[in-house]
Amino acid sequence: MKTEQSPEVVQSRDGTTIAYERSGAGPAVVLVAGAFCDRGWFDSLAAELAADFTVYSYDRRGRGDSADSHAFSIDDEVEDLRAVVAATGEPPLVYGLSSGAALALEAAAQAVPMRKLAVYEAPYMDDQQDETVQSDLERLIAAGDREGAVTRFLDLTGASPEMVDEIKRSTDWPDMCAMAHTLPYDVAVCDHGCESLDWLASITVPTLVMYGGDSGRWAPASAMRIAEKISGTKTLEIPGQGHGVADGAILPALREFFSG
Repeated sequence: MKTEQSPEVVQSRDGTTIAYERSGAGPAVVLVAGAFCDRGWFDSLAAELAADFTVYSYDRRGRGDSADSHAFSIDDEVEDLRAVVAATGEPPLVYGLSSGAALALEAAAQAVPMRKLAVYEAPYMDDQQDETVQSDLERLIAAGDREGAVTRFLDLTGASPEMVDEIKRSTDWPDMCAMAHTLPYDVAVCDHGCESLDWLASITVPTLVMYGGDSGRWAPASAMRIAEKISGTKTLEIPGQGHGVADGAILPALREFFSG
């Protein structure tokens, strides 16, 4: 998942170095990735968008070429995104995926400058909370059991034991384990929206909330909960897609929304 291009860097408010890369020309677009992903996850999507936009992909803290801190807070990750946004030199268009969607919503609610915000399947599952997962992940990571932490997280997502075994045999498994220490960050930012989304009401930026037609019932339910809180929000189903949405499926929606 790691890209080979040398990154540029910015300093977040707490001094943490955040790495990013840019490509293309045109209005700025910032891409915010989800769990297990560094900036390389968006390489192919960025290449497509770069025909019309200046695309900024960044490593969230603790991933890829970005540094980390000893303690974590959602506000820290919001400030990381704010620093990348500042590097664009303009209020950018922002696209967030999964926990990256939840982070982008947090940033919009904290008035990080944006021209438009598109999110895909922020995992706000109010009826499926597991209050032990955060402490379980932290305990496993502290014990050096990265594989155990990844397995625990996959269990939280509803992956079957057979699916987990298949993932363990894949070439992605070592990279997933390398990012295991960032999984509590993803859980924290998603859990903030599990009980109440009243804080979303402060968002005034035009927002597009998307979900996959082949995702579980939680996905449209989460999209509707978000849309109820943000005035003027548009919702859109991406037919035939699950949580791992294909670039070719999401690209037309992003182009239309960002160019409109």
